[in-house]
Amino acid sequence: MDHRPDGAIELSVVVPTYEDAQCLELTLRSLARQSLAAERFEVIVVRDGGEADGYADIPDAGKGLNLHLVELSEQRGRAAARNEGVRHATAGLLLFLDADSYATPRLLERHLAHHRVAGRPAVLIGRRDEIGLEHIEAALTGQETIPTPRRRADGGGDLRFPAGDPAGEEWLQAGWLFSFTHNVSVSRALFDEVGGFDERFGLRWGLEDIELFYRVHRHLGLTERNFAYDDQAAAYHLPHHRNIDRNWGDFAANRNLVADTYRVVEWEFFGMLEVYDSAERIVHYRSAVADCVRRSACRIGPAVEHLSSRLPGPRVLWVGTGSDQMALPAETLTFDYAAPPSQTNFHLVGMDPPIAPGSLDAVVSVEFWRYLRWDDLCQFLNVAGRLADEIHLVSTGETLAAPFTPSPANLGYLRRVLRVAFETELAEVDGVGTVLTLRPHRAPAQLAQAGMADTSTPTA
Repeated sequence: MDHRPDGAIELSVVVPTYEDAQCLELTLRSLARQSLAAERFEVIVVRDGGEADGYADIPDAGKGLNLHLVELSEQRGRAAARNEGVRHATAGLLLFLDADSYATPRLLERHLAHHRVAGRPAVLIGRRDEIGLEHIEAALTGQETIPTPRRRADGGGDLRFPAGDPAGEEWLQAGWLFSFTHNVSVSRALFDEVGGFDERFGLRWGLEDIELFYRVHRHLGLTERNFAYDDQAAAYHLPHHRNIDRNWGDFAANRNLVADTYRVVEWEFFGMLEVYDSAERIVHYRSAVADCVRRSACRIGPAVEHLSSRLPGPRVLWVGTGSDQMALPAETLTFDYAAPPSQTNFHLVGMDPPIAPGSLDAVVSVEFWRYLRWDDLCQFLNVAGRLADEIHLVSTGETLAAPFTPSPANLGYLRRVLRVAFETELAEVDGVGTVLTLRPHRAPAQLAQAGMADTSTPTA
């Protein structure tokens, strides 16, 4: 049944292309075989400058489609090309594909069906399986589906899920990490509300799509379920030449750009791990932040009041909540999860914060350290040890949803295992609770670099 008012276009498919006509031709042929009637959608192809070789055959490949070809006079990059495509779109729903996204027959139908039901997540992520040269004949002969392995280790599968299909739905709480524009849909209204793609990425490869959908997620609410995944809304990634060295260089530059823009936990782990591992950590630490705030826990106030006099100086990074309830020295930095992020307050865990080594006197974590996974706790302590001479892990005795319970036996074990890297001291501090103090062991070379080496002349 056609529910369109006056036969209006329901879905706009936006496809940027740059010197990859050989892939685009196959992608357009796959879109011409959709189960969704051709009059219900349009395809907007934006040629992002570059050589025109091979593009003469594109109209024939898109025969039967409501196809619009937009040409940019010079290359402006993926973000700009997609924004230009959206400006030419007429539908209220946008589906972003790449020129190498060979679509299965029900791809468009699945995306449209998801968004037609009120109350469903605002963004639908589709599947994209990798194919190699051994599969290209199937695409060339117009086969609608191509049998491929479901795991990366077997030479196929979706690169976002290297171990196979994702389990459960908790990972979708960080669904923006998986929202690659080779197969993802969102309403035009929401796209416009968040400002479209950020064109600062320029010609560099990578992250312009992830960053857009992070803004969508933030706009709708970081703790909301804003993403859905449909395994049957599927496409195949056609093989094409990649300059891997250049791509990784571009990716690193773009990650620095984004991490500098958003000093928050969502971007702290991205790029350090497989994307699925990053999602697990982001979901875990967002839940930890919510737990602290909901319980009015992890309060740094008592520690500031009763612990400050024990610290070697005022340049302190306080990790917890409640910094807005007290006057802190100008040299202070915070990870205060209950206060808005700012130039001196980062919503980070502490894996690689934008703080100069040796610039702090101490790092104090009030309870939040209890939420850290073991590998992340080790990294937090190693990094903190480069930033400051002392680290203080405070346990106030509050009940939390944190996995670590600071019993005397547990704290004793923690103290012993950390002695390999730190001098340790465990004490009860009135008005605060139990405090585990760590002072990094400094190698002679480190001490000399810091100007702390003993340069006196030895005596006989």
